[in-house]
Amino acid sequence: MNAAHRFTAPGDDLERLLYGFSLLICLPDSMSTSGSAATGTVLRPDTVRDYAARAGYTRIDTLPIEHDIWRFYHLHP
Repeated sequence: MNAAHRFTAPGDDLERLLYGFSLLICLPDSMSTSGSAATGTVLRPDTVRDYAARAGYTRIDTLPIEHDIWRFYHLHP
């Protein structure tokens, strides 16, 4: 998601929308799955980098694709 790199209250319109989805849909669903990291909707770049590194990827690039909601990454093995 194209959330801010760091959370600052109260967040912009997109952050509030994403946290609404996260609390009502994504987080409860991920918490109900055994072995899940229980991550909600708001995946900030540092979290994506951490998950990618733990999965064995050596490099992650943020792609220069402009979009209001999505952020795109290229993960390198």
